[in-house]
Amino acid sequence: MKVLYAEDTKELELSGTGQELRDLAACLRSSRGILPLDTGGDPSPYDKALSLIEFECTSGHVVISHVSARDALRIQGGADELDVFASSVEEFGNEGDPSAHIHVEHVPGHEYLAPSTEPLVIALLD
Repeated sequence: MKVLYAEDTKELELSGTGQELRDLAACLRSSRGILPLDTGGDPSPYDKALSLIEFECTSGHVVISHVSARDALRIQGGADELDVFASSVEEFGNEGDPSAHIHVEHVPGHEYLAPSTEPLVIALLD
């Protein structure tokens, strides 16, 4: 699994196989943890590959952000909100088309994402 980051736009792209996305969904439903990421290869058109995903069950809406000090993707939020996000990731891992992707972005009134969430694209690898 990889997470790429564009410094100018603060956009993030998470890509993984169906199994990796299902595993991530299962992790998001646990209390907290860290997942190491693949940092090899050219990240273009992004600026860099992040080294890990940090996740934590806290409270409130889900916040997805880049933590520059650790080159990490951080995902935190309340248990119910994380479960909704995890279900989306899991469903895409189960049924996604490798030529497709999904956008995870806050819009006013969003069901489970906090306004401070940075834009995330999730892509399925073959």
